[in-house]
Amino acid sequence: MNKRYRRPNMILLIAALLSGAVQAADAVVEVEMRDYGFHPAELEVEAGTTVRWVNAEKRTSHDVYFADEDLGSPRLFPEEYWERTFDEPGTYPYHCRPHERRDMEGVITVVPTE
Repeated sequence: MNKRYRRPNMILLIAALLSGAVQAADAVVEVEMRDYGFHPAELEVEAGTTVRWVNAEKRTSHDVYFADEDLGSPRLFPEEYWERTFDEPGTYPYHCRPHERRDMEGVITVVPTE
């Protein structure tokens, strides 16, 4: 399910950014878009996990685009976010189309649920 919303609770964002381990299925993990980068840029999650990209910039819009699948978010303006649930194990590289030249890239690695 892909959604576009306003900025979520800051506590959830901080918790997601501080955890570097594999995230459990049915969890929501956040990736912050700031300083023309995805933070964290590499993330490993279990199948069934939802990843939420949050635009934390003050003036710049970004998007999230999976070129291998021709799938992506609309432009996200400050404090907006977009979600994607990853049900299948695999490697999912993505980038920001407006900022490709700045190497604004990331990758989600989805592992089977234990």
